[in-house]
Amino acid sequence: MPDDNNPIPQWQRQDLPPMLSRRFEFGSYAETRRFLDGVARLAEAAQHYPNISFGKTYVSVTLDADGKKIGPDLVALAQQIDALTADAE
Repeated sequence: MPDDNNPIPQWQRQDLPPMLSRRFEFGSYAETRRFLDGVARLAEAAQHYPNISFGKTYVSVTLDADGKKIGPDLVALAQQIDALTADAE
């Protein structure tokens, strides 16, 4: 059951500096690549570019709030990124 107080429970929140981060694990490089392509499309649409590090079967995503508070736009982007993995499950 989702926690209404935390719409992105898998993400780690940091307040100083304000950012959200999460590591995603995949079963193959092809899945990793599809996810990266999806994140790129979402970032372009939102005009917010995350910091990304990745390997063969993982991706670490950090959404920086650019010194501001973590707001609804950043949470919405995190939710959209989460949705990319829901399609693969």
